[in-house]
Amino acid sequence: MKRHFWLFVLLLTASSALAAEEFFLDGVAAIVNSNVITHSQVHEFVQPVLMQLRREYTGKELDEKIRIAKQDALNNLIDRTLIIEEFNTKGYMIPDNLIEQQINDTIANDYGGDRTAFTKTLQAQKLTFPQYREKVRERTIIQAMRSKKSQHEIVISPNRIEQYYKTHLADYKLEDQVKLRMIFIKKPTDPDVPTASRRAFGESLLTKLDNGTNFADLAKQHSEDADAKKGGERDWITRDTIQKQLNDAAFGLKPGQHSKLIETKEGFYIIQVDDFRAAHTKPLSEVRDTIEKVLAEEQRARMHENWVRELRSKAFIRIFEIRFRNS
Repeated sequence: MKRHFWLFVLLLTASSALAAEEFFLDGVAAIVNSNVITHSQVHEFVQPVLMQLRREYTGKELDEKIRIAKQDALNNLIDRTLIIEEFNTKGYMIPDNLIEQQINDTIANDYGGDRTAFTKTLQAQKLTFPQYREKVRERTIIQAMRSKKSQHEIVISPNRIEQYYKTHLADYKLEDQVKLRMIFIKKPTDPDVPTASRRAFGESLLTKLDNGTNFADLAKQHSEDADAKKGGERDWITRDTIQKQLNDAAFGLKPGQHSKLIETKEGFYIIQVDDFRAAHTKPLSEVRDTIEKVLAEEQRARMHENWVRELRSKAFIRIFEIRFRNS
């Protein structure tokens, strides 16, 4: 009876406040038991996603993506509220020194230990230190509760791993790959400097390679890109992941061979193939541990979903059909 009376008072207050612009901009988005989630909380929670959506979509598609993102944010906030409520109901505690340590770590790692810069950031975000501290505390509670609920030992049977491997066999297929080194000579940006001079320099390096000079040593001394310090070493690549003339040269060489001078729009390259891997499918023995981790994570996710679903089933939740404020 007390709960119903409290809800009646709250809703009556909300209805009266609708006449005021402030409430319209920051109305009640949802009630979760005795907790209120406001539109400003949803707006704050979803803001990073909105920035990304506006870079990728426009028009009606953007509107629909924003609507879904805001609904997802509201559902997330409802779940977080229920988790924190269960934590408090069960009488669990988070030591104050743990919260302080997390805040100090943030200041040390993200602000170089500059507490003044940290404080100014809070001010720019219109947050007081106690408000920020409470956010850290809530985040810690949610992490702790989720961890507690997933502490049960998860055992993935060999049969499940094998079935997953067979079902996702395409994910473990690898194309032909080569391991490269490159020497790169930039074309001149100054119109008064002839391109031929850079070409001639590249040809001189090629002559040294033909005479047995070590490729990595030449790359360290003369290559003009970020990989020079590694002796021109690049990661393994598959076909058609680099410019066509470079790709054709790379997959036309055998391990230990180097190319002729290759001219592109930006400069001149010499390529050496260090190793080659023929197309193949990774064996189960090579990916077993990875698959086991994937299946364990999926099981933890299902456990979390079931737990939150149970919390929702026991809670009073009302979502209001009031427009989100413009972002």
